[in-house]
Order: sequence, then structure tokens, then C-alpha cells
Amino acid sequence: MSPEDDSVDLILRHISQRFPDELARGLLGCEGPLTAAVLETQVTSRHRELDRTLDVRIDGERRLLHVEWQTAMPANMPYRTYEYQALLGFAVAEENKSGPELVPPIESIVVLLGGREEPWPLYGTYRVSPRGAPFSGVHFRIEPVYQRTIAELAAWGSFWLAFAPLAVDADERSVARVLGELRARVPPATFDELGTAMAVLAEADQRERGLRDVVRSLLPRELVMQNWIYKEGLEEGYSKGIEKGIEKGIEKGIEKGIEKGIHEGLRPLVHLFERRLGRALTEPEHATLLARIRADGPDRVGDAVLDLSPQDLAAWIAATNGH
Repeated sequence: MSPEDDSVDLILRHISQRFPDELARGLLGCEGPLTAAVLETQVTSRHRELDRTLDVRIDGERRLLHVEWQTAMPANMPYRTYEYQALLGFAVAEENKSGPELVPPIESIVVLLGGREEPWPLYGTYRVSPRGAPFSGVHFRIEPVYQRTIAELAAWGSFWLAFAPLAVDADERSVARVLGELRARVPPATFDELGTAMAVLAEADQRERGLRDVVRSLLPRELVMQNWIYKEGLEEGYSKGIEKGIEKGIEKGIEKGIEKGIHEGLRPLVHLFERRLGRALTEPEHATLLARIRADGPDRVGDAVLDLSPQDLAAWIAATNGH
């Protein structure tokens, strides 16, 4: 997976957890009463590639909405969807143990952020029954948001305006207008999160219309810098540290250079932790964060800061020696 895909994956995990109702309402086209919450099962905790499953109730009726974000349609997506639905069903049934409805209805939707220009069919399938026999397998919906217009996305709700840079009719003027409308429509904290998502998604625009710079120019500089998560900061920090050490030409210099680079690179991630916790990190927490990155890698640390609640994140960062 490319660094750009990593950034997209992280930001979409975050905003889908923050705004589950808006995500579900847009995908399901529901105008009536709806509530949605992120479903956590053994499947979602063990299989990180399972992007997001929502526990949705519409007029009191429960269904599970499994959403996959894809920058392009993988060849194995039909089988993966079949596998995920089966695993999800097993996990929910195991947790329910008994009852008239062990597994509620499951709907899978693959949301495409890019790919071919030719229109997609409404559904994809994975068949396990023989041809000529009644169908057995899975159907999944295909939602190519990059083939939608900005007006279509806006009709789904404010959450979906974050995808405006991917829309088929997006240009500098329309994206600037969307940012202005979003700023006027939602609370400042929500605008910060959706505006950041818009900047990341603009970078992923496969039509390469140069909209990232437009979005970034219209967002507060500190918002863009602090929310480029840790990808650029950590990678650049390690790189600069190594370069500095090599220039010194001795092992001690290399070690010091790497350490300095790591600490420089940690700044964006530290800021994100502090924003989620609503306070500054303590010195022991700084040490724990560094130990976590060394032991688990930046991907898992990024997952933690985006996926955990502030209370769970506080416990996570309070652990000694990164464990």
C-alpha cells in the first residue's frame, strides 16, 4: 500500500468512527429515524483490513452495514466480501449465543474512490453454488463516489462533502464553494475533521486535477500541518536523523542523529495525541509513545490514536515501556 493509501485509510477510519450516522444515512438513502454505531467484534479487532462495520437501526430494525473503502476495485474484492460476511456472521452469532435472530441482516458496500471511467454495475457477486442451481454466495453493492457529482454527494449530507474533490465535476471553483458551505453549515470541530479529510482525499484524486493545493490553501495552516498525521513527520524525521548521523561519519553521531530525527518526526503525532486527550502529554507518556513506535511500528500507533476513545487512549499511553 502506498503512503497516500495509508493516509486515506487512516482518515476514513477516523471520520467513519466519528460520524457513523451520517455515513450510514448517505449509503442507505434513509430519510427516517436512524442510529448507527461502530460494531466491534473479534473479527474487526483481528482483521484490520476489515474497514468499518456499523450496527444500524432503522425504525427499530437492526442490520449490519459493512463498508469497504477502496482507491480502486481489487480483483479479489468479491471473495474478500464473501469471506468478511461469513466471518462477521460467525462472530456476531458467537457473541449472541442464542436468540431468534443470531445474525441480523448484513449488507456490504464497496465505496470506490477511484478507478475506471466506465460506469459500474450496482452490485457485484461472489458465487459458490454451481451454475444452474439457485444462487448461493454474496451480493455486495458498488458505490463509486468518484463518479458522483458534487450535488449528489451534498444530497447525502455534510459528511459526504469531504469527498467533493473526487467528484466527477470537481474543479477549483466548486471545491472552494463546498469548503465555504461546509464551514457555514457545521460546528468548527466538525469542519476541522471534514476539511482535513477533504485535503487527504484531494491528494488521492486519480484524475490529478491539482485540487489538493486548492483545499490546503483554504484551510488554516496549523490545521493542515497538525493533521497530516504522522506519515510525513515520522518519515522525514527518520530520514533527516539518518542523514545527520551519516554526515558525522561515526556511529555515535548516527545514533544521535536518528534519535533527534525521531523526536522531530514525533511532533505531529504528539500533537494529535494531545488534541484527542485534551491535554499535554507527560514526560513518561512521551517515553511510552516512543517505545510503542519502536516496538509496534507507526501504523499500529496511528490506529490507536484514531480508533480508541479518549479514555482508552489515555490508558493505552499510560502503559509502561510501551506494553
